[in-house]
Amino acid sequence: MTRPTKTPVKQRRTTEQAALNYVQSRDPKRYKRTPQEEAFVRGWLQKLPKNALVFDCPCGVGRFVNTALEMGLRYVGGDVALPMIQHARKVSDASSVLGFISSDAEQLPLRDDSVDCVMLWRLLHHISDEATRMRMLREAARVSRGMVLVSFHHPLSFTFLRRLVQRVFTGDWEICDITHWRLRREAAACGLEMVETKGFNKYVSINWFAYLRKTR
Repeated sequence: MTRPTKTPVKQRRTTEQAALNYVQSRDPKRYKRTPQEEAFVRGWLQKLPKNALVFDCPCGVGRFVNTALEMGLRYVGGDVALPMIQHARKVSDASSVLGFISSDAEQLPLRDDSVDCVMLWRLLHHISDEATRMRMLREAARVSRGMVLVSFHHPLSFTFLRRLVQRVFTGDWEICDITHWRLRREAAACGLEMVETKGFNKYVSINWFAYLRKTR
C-alpha cells in the first residue's frame, strides 16, 4: 500500500494556530463569496436522498456541518489535523453528525461504497503532484457510492494572472492550478466522470467547483 505523502499543506494544518487562522479566513465578513459557494454545494447535495451520508475530507473547522444538517443529511468529517477536528466538533452535537475521524485523503479509513458523497473541498489546489492528486480522487471514488464534490483553481482566469505576478515576486509556487479539462482526464482515470462545473465568474475568478460521479 502506498504511504500518504507529506505535503506542505498537511504540515501547515497540524497546529492550533493554523486552525484559528482557518476560522478567521472563512469568516463571511472577510470571504464575501461564501453564500454563493454555499449555494453551489447545496445545489449538488440536494440530488442526494434524505438521510444520505456525506463524508467531508478535509473537513477543516466544520464549515459544511450545518449545511448537511439543514438538508436532512448525515455527516462525517475527516482531517489530518487534530486541532481542525477539535474545532469542527464544536459546531453541532446533533445525532446526524456521526463523528470525526483522523483521515488522510490519500488513504481514507472507510470501506468501499460506504458513503453517498465525498467532499474534497479546498484541497486539490494545494496538491501540485499529479500522482498524489489522483490517489485522492481514486480514494474518493472507492468509498463513495456515487457523488464526489471538489473545488480547484483554474489557470485560465484573470485572478490567476494577477496571482502569477505575485508569485514571481514572492516565490510562492505551492498552489497548483489545473484546468477543468485536466481534472476531467484525471478523474476519468480514477473512475469518475465530470458531470458539471461551476464558478463565481468562469475565466475571471480562479475558483472553480465540480460535481464528479462514480462510473465503476
